[in-house]
Amino acid sequence: MVRFAMLIAFLFSISCLQAQISVHASSSVEKMMQEMIVRGKATESVKAWRIQIITTDDRREMEAARARFKSMHSDISMDWKHVAPYYQVRVGYFESKNKLMPFLLELKETFPAATPVYDNVRKADLLND
Repeated sequence: MVRFAMLIAFLFSISCLQAQISVHASSSVEKMMQEMIVRGKATESVKAWRIQIITTDDRREMEAARARFKSMHSDISMDWKHVAPYYQVRVGYFESKNKLMPFLLELKETFPAATPVYDNVRKADLLND
């Protein structure tokens, strides 16, 4: 019992010790870090994987695909763009192609032409998603 009490007292005294660690970077490293922060804040978009569910030159077909997707997955972001003469509908944001694959396979049942695309995504869209 005495040994147990000594062990508890020892462990308690160790847990009360605090270590203070400080890291000093050279001025060139500090300058590079500040430049990266400024560049990162200035950049409005980042690259991300998305799934393009349809590419068509028929706007009505594009609108129908958007409505069908929204009814199935209202919680997943979606947008479209017109790259003449085609309309493209893209959904979701994924950090890697591997992470989108299960969802892509599920979507291919309804949207057989669905394909992964690497896209510029506005940071604001990622934060609001």
